[in-house]
Amino acid sequence: MRFLNSLQGRFIAASLLCLPLFIGASGLLLENAFKENLLSTEQEQLQSQLYILLGSAEVQRGNLWLPEQLPEPRYTLMDSGLYAKILTLNPERLTDTAWLSRWRSTSARLLDETLPESRAPFETNRQSFASLPHFFRLTYDLVWEDQQGTALPLRFQIYHTRDSYSAQLKRYRQQLWYGLSFLAMALLTLQVFIMRWGLRPLKKLVRELKLLPEQTERQLRGVYPREIAPVTNSLNRVLANEQKQRERYQNTLSDLAHSLKTPLAIIQGEVQQHSHSSGILTEQVERMNTIIRHQLQRAVLQTNKKLHTPQKIRPVVERLCTAMDKVYRDKHIEFNLDIGAGIMYPIESQDLFELLGNLIENACKYGRRQVHIKARRLDSDLIITIGDDGSGIASHQQQAILQRGARADTANPGQGIGLAITQDIVSAYGGSLKVQRSATLGGAEFEICLPLF
Repeated sequence: MRFLNSLQGRFIAASLLCLPLFIGASGLLLENAFKENLLSTEQEQLQSQLYILLGSAEVQRGNLWLPEQLPEPRYTLMDSGLYAKILTLNPERLTDTAWLSRWRSTSARLLDETLPESRAPFETNRQSFASLPHFFRLTYDLVWEDQQGTALPLRFQIYHTRDSYSAQLKRYRQQLWYGLSFLAMALLTLQVFIMRWGLRPLKKLVRELKLLPEQTERQLRGVYPREIAPVTNSLNRVLANEQKQRERYQNTLSDLAHSLKTPLAIIQGEVQQHSHSSGILTEQVERMNTIIRHQLQRAVLQTNKKLHTPQKIRPVVERLCTAMDKVYRDKHIEFNLDIGAGIMYPIESQDLFELLGNLIENACKYGRRQVHIKARRLDSDLIITIGDDGSGIASHQQQAILQRGARADTANPGQGIGLAITQDIVSAYGGSLKVQRSATLGGAEFEICLPLF
């Protein structure tokens, strides 16, 4: 299926379907033309034999006479493949079919009864050629008048076996179909090479597109044919516009963050001086810091796995569990880790801490006493699951809280901005995040699937 889904596979499949039909039709046309040529040759040869017999025959006093030695020696050889018969008809009953044999060649004596005679009505000067199962036959009717004016109706019938015709046709068929088969293979091979050569610019374009994420300036620099140049030029314009928009977005967010630093610092100072309202103000300041951090994370997130050093998962999880154990010391949470020491993933260390930290914190916050964290390789993916023994998440909310681009003020109660950041990181690395009920603990379980390649 993968072969047929490729352009080269479809081309070869189409050639395999169409080329035999074309070659077969051409072979049939050539074979029919050769048959017609052989039949025409046979008719001409039999007509030449007719002229030999007409030149050798004589009619005297109503009797037909031919010499014993004819110019064609095959008439005197038994079973030579060339036979002749001359029949006569009563001149007063020309429509009668009771023909009488007046002469037959020596070669036809043993086959006289098996040579098929023409039973067509007599018609003066009519010549007909027939292709029979075993013979070719030429028939010629004429009325011969001798010197005394006696008219004698004669029918000349000349036969030639099909052996030579069949041998030539068989030899031609073998040469034709062997040649056409070789030609078909050669054409198919040539078409494949031509197609590979013609698709080389497209393969070059694919390779250059794959390398674009690793380049600082994302532009196609290759030289392409005129047919592809409009596509590459359009792609370059799109890439340039996207790069400019990304830079403006990052600059705007950076300016926003710097602009808010001073007001936030003033608010924090005021909070410390007015302790009676510090709880509400502190909560709102932290919320503003979280929102700013989330938006900056979306702007500068790097996702090219080739540029990152593989990070071991277990040490990061252990550090996060240690920190969460101090934050939620009153719950006495029991962490169960099922992560091999060799499990690694190419990811920015800050992204890994952010990704796992948000989910582990949620598990500790909404769980009761147990948190299970498991990491394993499954085919070409890294699967990380974080489950707790809390009340879980309602089934109708499981998809809503994972919608991409969800804002903090539209997130479901109790989930916070952390899930939005987690979802952005996972999506940026080409992975997926889903929430379900833990089969072992009964609470919520988040499953992260990250492609290794």
